[in-house]
Amino acid sequence: MHNAILNICSLFNQYCPLCDSPLKDGGGPCAECLEDLPYHHRGCDICALPGVTGTRANCVKQRPSFSRVFAGFTYRFPLPQIIHRVKKGADPEAIHWLAQTLTKRLGAQLPADAALIAVPMHPIDELIRGFNQSRVLAESIAQQLNRPAPLSILQKSRRTEHQAHLNRAQRRANLAHCFEIQREPPKRLILVDDVMTTGTTVERISNLLLKSGAEEVFICTLCRTPD
Repeated sequence: MHNAILNICSLFNQYCPLCDSPLKDGGGPCAECLEDLPYHHRGCDICALPGVTGTRANCVKQRPSFSRVFAGFTYRFPLPQIIHRVKKGADPEAIHWLAQTLTKRLGAQLPADAALIAVPMHPIDELIRGFNQSRVLAESIAQQLNRPAPLSILQKSRRTEHQAHLNRAQRRANLAHCFEIQREPPKRLILVDDVMTTGTTVERISNLLLKSGAEEVFICTLCRTPD
């Protein structure tokens, strides 16, 4: 009974998760905090690297397997802190309002005929965390855009070292032979991830999807980091 009362009270006492100011309606941040978020405004036409006009030289010299990256935010304050809290605090709630904000900005740009698929976690790591944040993001995007649920055709079959402190070469070696396709993919796909740094993970998966029968892969990432 006590918990039920607390839950009911919480519906009438909602606060902005970023500045703690009272909210008049709904969850997520207040209007002022939403306005101040580091939205991704300009980047490479292919990999969305922030601050680049046109196509960066690296993407011209060695074109990625994916066609284009759609990024909602630049990975600057407060996004690193929010994502850290999601992952380490086992609390995916912020993913939902971030996905809602992302789809309001980018939803019309995402190819309508492409199926959604999330970057997978190893089952043990997903069990420890309690969820796969990229899958939660993909599901929320699908719901916001009234699209079919993300496909479950991709699995991570080998546990890997955390990528955060690895350089590009180390990341490539770390991800070797760890993803598997369980059945032939659709022709066009949108691969969803929470944060894109060097692009090693999405490049590896995109290449695998293309080799398995896909014809074009797009990336939708919540956050894009500077190089």
